[in-house]
Amino acid sequence: MDINEIYKFSYDFLVDISKNVVTKEEINDFIENVDADNCNCISGAFEMLLVTLQDFQMYPKVINYAGRKEEIKNYIHFPDLSYCANLDAKELSDYFISKYNSNSKRCWLQYCKGIISGAKFLSQFRDYNKFKETCDAFNTSDTTREAYALFLSTKINNMGFAIACNWLKELGYKNYPKPDVHMKDICFAFGLIDEKKNDIDCFEAMIKVARICNVDPYKLDKVWWLICSGNFYRYNKQLSNSQKNKEKFIDCIVNEFNQ
Repeated sequence: MDINEIYKFSYDFLVDISKNVVTKEEINDFIENVDADNCNCISGAFEMLLVTLQDFQMYPKVINYAGRKEEIKNYIHFPDLSYCANLDAKELSDYFISKYNSNSKRCWLQYCKGIISGAKFLSQFRDYNKFKETCDAFNTSDTTREAYALFLSTKINNMGFAIACNWLKELGYKNYPKPDVHMKDICFAFGLIDEKKNDIDCFEAMIKVARICNVDPYKLDKVWWLICSGNFYRYNKQLSNSQKNKEKFIDCIVNEFNQ
C-alpha cells in the first residue's frame, strides 16, 4: 500500500467496524464538521477550551465536563472572562474537589489553572473577530501553525502542544490534527515516525499524509481517532471492543503497508 491509499484504507476500516452502530452518513458528518461548528463569539471559544483542557489521559473521567458543565460554568461565572481570570486556582480546585468528592487533586488543580489562564488569554481580545484574526494570521503555513500551537501551550496551563492543536482543530482550523497517543501509535505502525513520544513529528507526519491523500488533516485525525476510541459522542454511541479494533487496525497496517 502506498501513502496515497492510507486515508481510504482507514476510512473503509472505520465504516466496516461501525456498520451496526452508525450509518455512513453519520460517519461523514462526524469527520467533516467540527465540534464548535459556526462558533462566532468569544464565549464559544472559551467553552471549547473548557472541553479540550480535560481531553487527555485520565482527565475526562475526573473532570467529566460533559456531565457537569452547567455547574462548572455557573461557579466560574461563565462567560465572564474578567471574573474567571481573577479566580484563585487553588481555591477553585478545592471547591470542585469537595463538591465532587474527588481524590484527583492534581488533575483538578491543573484543570483550574487552565481555565483561569485561558480566560486571561482570551480576555485580551476585544471580540471574537479579533481572536480569529490572530488565529488566521498563523493559519498560513505548516510552520506558522506549528509555532502558534507551541505558543498557546506556553500561555495556557494544562495545554500542551497536542491540546492546543485540538482546540484550534475543533474551532474550525482543519489543518490542525491532534497528535495524541492514538495518532502516534498509528503513525509509528505506518513507519511515518521513528518514536512514539514526539508530538511534533506526529503532527508533521499527519499533515504530510493528509496532503498526499487530498483530505484535510482534520478528517484523517477524526477517522483514526474513531477507529481507536469508537466514541461517536455526538450521537451518544460507542463501538464495542475499541481496544481490539485499534489492535486489529494496527495489525492490518503492519501486514498491508509495511510489505
